[in-house]
Amino acid sequence: MDKKTACAHVPEPSEFEYTTRDAIIYALGVGARAKEDLSYVYENDEDFKVLPSFIVAPGFQAHTLMDWPGVEFDLQKVLHGEQYIEVLHPLPAEGKLKSEARVVDILDKGSGALILGNVTTFDENGRKVAIQQFSTFQTGSGNFGGDRTSPHEFKAATVPDRAPDAVIEQKTSVDQAALYRLGSGDMNPLHVDPQFAKMSGFKTPILHGLCSLGFATRHVIAAWAGNDSNKFKAIKVRFSSPVLPGQTLITETWKTGNRIVFQMKVKETGKVVISNAYVDLLEASELPTVPVDLIAKL
Repeated sequence: MDKKTACAHVPEPSEFEYTTRDAIIYALGVGARAKEDLSYVYENDEDFKVLPSFIVAPGFQAHTLMDWPGVEFDLQKVLHGEQYIEVLHPLPAEGKLKSEARVVDILDKGSGALILGNVTTFDENGRKVAIQQFSTFQTGSGNFGGDRTSPHEFKAATVPDRAPDAVIEQKTSVDQAALYRLGSGDMNPLHVDPQFAKMSGFKTPILHGLCSLGFATRHVIAAWAGNDSNKFKAIKVRFSSPVLPGQTLITETWKTGNRIVFQMKVKETGKVVISNAYVDLLEASELPTVPVDLIAKL
């Protein structure tokens, strides 16, 4: 890893064009349902909205490390460590976006290297609509003499030491990863190809971490924002353990003002898969409103 070279590299902006169909496929990929989420899955709904986490699609396209100068990249050794998303303006129903990607730091974690990549996205009028930070961990690339922490990191949250204020439960489909990869543009074979998954150290293909993030975003918006995605401001997550398509996701939430701290578990194993996470809302409900069939059966 060559931090100086990596941080100095300025690639050409990445252009991304999408339609309502793309936004709907993404919404279905993160578990949106026609009955409760019509405004996210039906283009003729009078209140049609694009889920804010859809911004990961242009972000992922822009944040390509495969041939980034100064970065040793091995797809079979890469893990998505953390993600931060801040949406400055709601995404239009369809449009053209331009994203600028930068590596802002590379941290030496001993067992691997943590690459911090920022993506800033603009609409076709040049207005900044979102910023993201991808934290990519590559095993076996540490011990290069770099710093272990960075002022550029968006910090994770601390989970309160009390019972959660609302718990949401939703089962994923065995085909969840196959659908999500089409809506997000993340075509990594790790999530669909059994042989590639085994070469990467997994018994079977795993769900995208950003798919779990999409589920969590939806859960928090449904529970604490009256299912109005325009109240979404930002999300920060730490990916702690993989999810298998078909498993059941449980999102535990704690209200702290307009910040909803949360963690996500897999019901079948009890493992925490997203930890130390939060969603910042522009306005949070005083009391949660969880769809009846998504209330956790604890």
